[in-house]
Amino acid sequence: MIYALLIHSARPEDDPLPAAEERAVLSRHRALQAEAIARSELVSVARLDGRDRARTVRVKGEKASVTDGPYMETKEWLVGFYLVECADEATALARARQICPEDGSVEIRPVNWQRTP
Repeated sequence: MIYALLIHSARPEDDPLPAAEERAVLSRHRALQAEAIARSELVSVARLDGRDRARTVRVKGEKASVTDGPYMETKEWLVGFYLVECADEATALARARQICPEDGSVEIRPVNWQRTP
């Protein structure tokens, strides 16, 4: 089954990680990616741009509106995601533990439909 690992962070965008911490985080991600590739689990991975680049589209009837920013005000924001094909939920949870930020969370959701061109 394919699982989405949605990575959320509560760290303010204007407060980047110190260089050593950033390297450690990237190292954990590279390790997960290498492991997932070796096991043929990695479907996709993406790091998203900041909240200031987000736009939200809403449609009511025939009228569409576009607003700046993410669709809701929360302390945590979506910073990236993985799509991984795992044998079971326990494996997906183990993958999420490898990359969970200290200041955030990783939400795990089964993907019930996915198309790759």
